[in-house]
Amino acid sequence: MLEFEGECLGCDTWDTLDDLGLCEECAGKFDRDLIRKRAWDYSAMAFGCDPKDYEALRQWVIEQYGAAYELLQPPREKQRKRRRR
Repeated sequence: MLEFEGECLGCDTWDTLDDLGLCEECAGKFDRDLIRKRAWDYSAMAFGCDPKDYEALRQWVIEQYGAAYELLQPPREKQRKRRRR
């Protein structure tokens, strides 16, 4: 894994960063947010997991860390378009 020193994009602290520019703590938050979002193809924790176990992994993350997003902005609710008359 590529690591370098710099300012974390998630928390603005100076630390060792991964290839996404995140420190170890923020990288964990980002990965858990991807699992909450069901973005299985992008999550390191979901890599190598049986697709049948994805929802169990998501439930475990929610039980351990809560349902709220830690680093990513929560998805917006879809708004209905109003017709103007």
